[in-house]
Amino acid sequence: MRSVTAEPDTQTGVSTRTACVLADRQVWSTPLADALESLGFGVAHCTDLNDLFETVRHGQAGLVVIAQGDPAAAVRACRVTNGMHDLPLMVVMPRESDLIPSLDAGADDAVVARVEPAVFLARVRALLRRTQPASQSNNTMTVRELSIDFEKYQVALDGRQVQLTPTEFRLLAVLAQQAGRVVDPRALLSAVHQHDYSERDAQNLVKVHIANLRRKLNDSRSSNPYILCVRGFGYMLERRGRTRQDDPLTVLIEKE
Repeated sequence: MRSVTAEPDTQTGVSTRTACVLADRQVWSTPLADALESLGFGVAHCTDLNDLFETVRHGQAGLVVIAQGDPAAAVRACRVTNGMHDLPLMVVMPRESDLIPSLDAGADDAVVARVEPAVFLARVRALLRRTQPASQSNNTMTVRELSIDFEKYQVALDGRQVQLTPTEFRLLAVLAQQAGRVVDPRALLSAVHQHDYSERDAQNLVKVHIANLRRKLNDSRSSNPYILCVRGFGYMLERRGRTRQDDPLTVLIEKE
């Protein structure tokens, strides 16, 4: 994997963001990577999906690009990436006939590999303009009916205060700051306690705290819970008010 940090682009408002690229050499090209860098992105080339998830988790990811020669692999990557990361998703495919399946699988836009870099750049700019971040102001953040005050350590749901333990609040704060993205248990616990736990210990400890947190947020009684457990990957604070039709993430959600 190669990570490159770039300066912000003043015309688009992109500030030191990373474009996470999962690509085959026969599909992805240097001119397309150069186009992203000209937009103010650092380009991180990922070797597989796990590498992609880690890159998104550790960096200031602003865009995901899937460029695959195998249409089936591209569709699988779109389904997982679209569900787990609330990031713009661009797909590059070798043939026009492969674009529709990728778009149906969750890609926000798709182009063929022979696209002119200037056209690719314009499509990416348009895609970024459509991206809307979660509502956040100063030291507070609002996700649907959930309000989090990071300075006062207060949480309100539908206007009512929710009493959380310090650990529960810190867990929620980490998930909120990564809203729409999956955070694995080990990273969650490390962020909360500043200590590196083993994978098994982290899973067991986080599972207990998350269960209590979900109970206090009435997630078990809701058809659209705030905290989702994504099987095999971790936990995510869901920003969407309702499940999208044919959402590929559904098959990965564990019912707790």
